[in-house]
Amino acid sequence: MDFNLQPGVRLHVEPTSRFHVNRILINFATPQTAENSAARNLLANLLETSTAAYPTQTAFAKALNHLYGADASASVSRIGYAHTLRVRAEAVDDRFAQPGIFASLVDILYQMIFRPLITDGAFDAATFKTQRQNVANELASIKENKQYYAAWQLDRLYYDQSSLMRIPSYGRLEDLDKLTPASLVETYYDMLAHDQIDIFVYGNVDPQAVLDLFRQWPLSPRQSPLPNDIYYRQPFHHRVRELSERQDVNQAKLNLAYHFPVFYRDENYYAALVMNGILGGTPYSKLFANVREKASLAYYASSQLRLFSSHLAIQTGIDAKNYHQARQLIEAQVKAVQQGDFSETVMQEVKDALINQYQTGLDAPGGIVEHWLVDCMSNRLPAENVIESLQQVTKEQVANLAKKLQLQAVYFLDGEE
Repeated sequence: MDFNLQPGVRLHVEPTSRFHVNRILINFATPQTAENSAARNLLANLLETSTAAYPTQTAFAKALNHLYGADASASVSRIGYAHTLRVRAEAVDDRFAQPGIFASLVDILYQMIFRPLITDGAFDAATFKTQRQNVANELASIKENKQYYAAWQLDRLYYDQSSLMRIPSYGRLEDLDKLTPASLVETYYDMLAHDQIDIFVYGNVDPQAVLDLFRQWPLSPRQSPLPNDIYYRQPFHHRVRELSERQDVNQAKLNLAYHFPVFYRDENYYAALVMNGILGGTPYSKLFANVREKASLAYYASSQLRLFSSHLAIQTGIDAKNYHQARQLIEAQVKAVQQGDFSETVMQEVKDALINQYQTGLDAPGGIVEHWLVDCMSNRLPAENVIESLQQVTKEQVANLAKKLQLQAVYFLDGEE
């Protein structure tokens, strides 16, 4: 059930008695800019750390423990052009504890969102300093995780120089350094006043009672700042962008990005899932079987669809001396899928793996709500007939869709001297 609390503020409620817990997700969304990702990341850290009522992490943790071990957190992410700050909470259903747990969980979220630890127009200085250092440490550690670092460098290489997509959703160190306790309060108030807000409630709840609780929140009307179409559509470039970098690493990284104009839940969505599963998205894939297992040219080899930014990424860990052989074999796997060089047996194994993954996701309320959010942000109705849609994908559809893959970027992190 959907309710409009205010223009630009929507409440979505799905009653179910399947689980022992109730899940709430509150999503704040706005277009990403060059500066706001770092600020919103730090803001999320402050919101989940303390409030005016619970000024320390210990006090906040005790409040959650009193709700039979409830959980509350905040983080940032990105869906296409939209930068999202997500506040989540989960607690055991009143049936298995005592009446009032759900209402108390909503109050915890109220304290996080409307009563953060702000004094005289600035966030608490000590808390701000601690959390800014924590975020800075996280950002700095990215370079130490070479697999993650290589994936980030491939993204930077793939996206056009002018594209804001080159800036990660968690921000950059140089932007974090510019923030102050007072400037972050401005970010906070701007988010409350202008972001598109979607509230999702999933669990054994009465929709009218949920509506009555959230109607009490002081949310003002706003016009959604998001465009109707949040997908990032980058045009194909005929020149392949290549970058090699040398660091002291034991395992080299060879990553490739392909232009792939297929988007979340469009008419080619299910065929794309199967195609990616055959190429590198499952243990039955060509990259895994041929590059990693048979040729022993990779420690890992996989592919991932980027369905909000029109591309597919391949990630591998290799010995640097095998660069040319590995790249040739990786590109040969793409060509093989384009030519339909895969068996019906493998395709069915991939479909079965995707179906199993889908069914497993239905057993996790957190995953259900996150998918619900993505559907809402992309103006899609909840998926129906998923299993049938996957089973109906044909070999011809997969091969024809794979022909849309066009190499755009190659990043190589070399560890050899």
